[in-house]
Amino acid sequence: MPIDLRIAATSLLEAVPLPVFVVDRQCVITYFNKQSQRHYDPIQIQEGMPLGEVLRSSAILQLVANSIEVNAPQKGQFEVGTSDIAYKVTVNPLIYNYNAQPSAQAEQPTASQYFAVVIEDMTEARHIERVQRDFIANISHELRTPLTSVRLLTETLEDAIDTDPDRAQEFVGKIETEVQYLSELVAELLELSRIESGQTIMTIEPIEAERLVREVMARMLPLAQRHRVQIGTDIHQGGTLVVADRKQITRVLINLVHNAIKFTPSGGSIIIGTLLQEDQHTQRFHVVDTGVGIQAEELSRIFERFYKTDRARAKADFIGPGGGGTGLGLAIARRVIESHGGRIWAQSKVGEGSTFAFTLPVAVRSEETDGESIHSTGL
Repeated sequence: MPIDLRIAATSLLEAVPLPVFVVDRQCVITYFNKQSQRHYDPIQIQEGMPLGEVLRSSAILQLVANSIEVNAPQKGQFEVGTSDIAYKVTVNPLIYNYNAQPSAQAEQPTASQYFAVVIEDMTEARHIERVQRDFIANISHELRTPLTSVRLLTETLEDAIDTDPDRAQEFVGKIETEVQYLSELVAELLELSRIESGQTIMTIEPIEAERLVREVMARMLPLAQRHRVQIGTDIHQGGTLVVADRKQITRVLINLVHNAIKFTPSGGSIIIGTLLQEDQHTQRFHVVDTGVGIQAEELSRIFERFYKTDRARAKADFIGPGGGGTGLGLAIARRVIESHGGRIWAQSKVGEGSTFAFTLPVAVRSEETDGESIHSTGL
């Protein structure tokens, strides 16, 4: 093959955004592109290395061997255990004899000496498919339950509206509750969709950390009092300015406090706090409660869309449909915080309580409040 043609072929393989190996009939690597080395790092791939030392899957190696044996393209998809990890592998014989001329008398093509092995990682595509399936299943379930309730309540209401006005009014109230839940679900779905697609317009400005905490404290105090839960603040370096959309971050804090009240028994306490992190570049906000806590196996999933912890743990008299929510609040909170360049996490012990915390980037640090600690109690 002429030098310029070889260079062109090499450049073409390097431009492929997938791992590509060229092997001979003994399955020994004669060429690999840079994408191969990135994908299989830290394995140090070298020419002359058996392909089996890089690809440990016997099924993929068998596919390559089949292509070499029949001198024809082969394709296959391979999954790793029960996980979402999957690969699509294509093996093609390489015809590189530049001087060869087509011959009408040739009954069979000359066996290729080299084969290109292209590997496409399907893991992300599989994950997206699973998320889409879960989303459809979850939204179907979330809509089916209240819609069924509304239908049954409406049928019963028709029978009671003339004969039992008091009972009919009770059914009207239940229907309103289910309709409110549906409205909240649709609103939060739209909000999450806008955030994930980047369509939410945020007004980013410097805001005092203390101001955010105290505003949420004032708004949530009546609800805490109604459910006989003590609520207070623990503010450190409250004058620190954070870069944030005030409306969005206030909503996140309200959601966290709302959940804390829901899962904290009467007589318990909740603390809304903030402090400057050691790196001096981020401010931490946290909501600590003495509630029922969250199981360890649930902690890793609570920020997923539609994931709900055990509803039986909620206060029986808590406002809302059965004390439950849409399962979207924490998912929205995570997206909002991440869009601000921060992170959000949770810690919990069953029977002792939970801590939800997130960070926001610091805009300007207020030197006047360094080292100060402000404490207040609302009840």
